[in-house]
Amino acid sequence: MKKATSQDVAELAGVSQATVSLILNNSDKITFSNETKERVLAAAQKLNYRLPQRKKQREKKASNMLLVLTPTLTNQYYAELIQAIEDYADTLDYRVIVCNTFRKPDLEKFYLDTFVGAHVDGIIYTFLPSFPRLVEQISSSTPTVIIGEKLDDLSICSIELSNVNAGAMLAEHLYQLGHRKLVFISTPFNQLTLAREQRLEGIRKQLELHGVTDGLEVLVADRQAEADSQDDGLPYEYSVGRQLTAELVRRESMATALIGVNDMTALGILSELAAQGLRVPRDFSVCGFDNIFSSSITTPGLTTIDHHLRTRCQAAVDMVITQSTPSRIPTPFVNKIEYTPQLIVRSSTGQSPTHRSSEKI
Repeated sequence: MKKATSQDVAELAGVSQATVSLILNNSDKITFSNETKERVLAAAQKLNYRLPQRKKQREKKASNMLLVLTPTLTNQYYAELIQAIEDYADTLDYRVIVCNTFRKPDLEKFYLDTFVGAHVDGIIYTFLPSFPRLVEQISSSTPTVIIGEKLDDLSICSIELSNVNAGAMLAEHLYQLGHRKLVFISTPFNQLTLAREQRLEGIRKQLELHGVTDGLEVLVADRQAEADSQDDGLPYEYSVGRQLTAELVRRESMATALIGVNDMTALGILSELAAQGLRVPRDFSVCGFDNIFSSSITTPGLTTIDHHLRTRCQAAVDMVITQSTPSRIPTPFVNKIEYTPQLIVRSSTGQSPTHRSSEKI
């Protein structure tokens, strides 16, 4: 007869594999209902399941291994983020397992079920978890940190950046250059990220402070189309920038400034404007968010928002390791760290064409 596995127990009990591991390891930091515990224990007994010896010995030796979950590697932001985490973790003698979920919740859950328990000492999320309550439970025994925004009621540690302020900074920069008709071009608003809507909120609020209530147009890609696998091999977010900009040009928009939801989208905007024979910033000013490496070497250089990425990544690693390392001296528990964004002005933004014309008169 085939030997039962924890996955078999999970399926019979109707819970996740991570829940089975946590209950059978008698975690005293997580609260499960008695009904859930009884289902798991009954399923384990029925299947004659026993914990592998290596799990019983887990507390004797740390693995010095961190799990990093990322939604995509086609966006240079995530590649730079992972590089920063690995570089810093290496100086602390920690190794990193990187798992790309391709924005698929089932794949994300597979990685959690596979690595939570005996394999890793901490988890770093680079996006909002698809299973927030499950990850909240896991974080009680396996230190977990989100690099990015989270829901207010989610008790998982986070290293955040004020995206509302970031949006406001770009809006103020463009307003001071005379722009009164702006377009925000974005990938879909969804459960994986709060940053997209927060950046838009910041732009809108800043414009309203100046009495500009009808000067912002929002173009958002189809929610169903979000995927990294494009027929042309181009990164999805870059393609969104090109496609929505082409649509904008076709209908002869009166906008003078285009804001990409991130630098990858903004690079797509720049590429499409160049293909259409339009000049930046003479015809349109363009800016984005993230300050990835490509934004500094493209022509023209892209005005953007810097996230202090390396500093935030180091803070995330420190937070995970501090929680996973026993100490006789109690340390204050920090649930959230928020950094202030920085505006990086380059040559992709300039005075509004209408502002230039009025100055000549």
